[in-house]
Amino acid sequence: MTSQSPAEQLAALRRVQRRVGAIAFFAVAIHGVLGLIVVAHVVQGEGRRADAVLLLVLSAVFAVVTYVVVRIILGARLWSPVWIALSMVPTLVGVLWVL
Repeated sequence: MTSQSPAEQLAALRRVQRRVGAIAFFAVAIHGVLGLIVVAHVVQGEGRRADAVLLLVLSAVFAVVTYVVVRIILGARLWSPVWIALSMVPTLVGVLWVL
């Protein structure tokens, strides 16, 4: 059995802290993305289509901001086409649901 040096242990602890922080931020931020989609659905039901579209656009912007912040917290490079596309999934589903 090999034991880790204190420097290796500290690096592992910091990696875990970044992951926990990223998950916590994502869990809070996704509520904003989903909330904007739900409000867009309500507004669309009131016949205010332009407002619903604006809320969906804001949802997409908020999803991208959430993606960027999570990547920064993780210390990962920002450009990742797969993850950028995945961040747009809630908004795309919202567009199909609302419009």
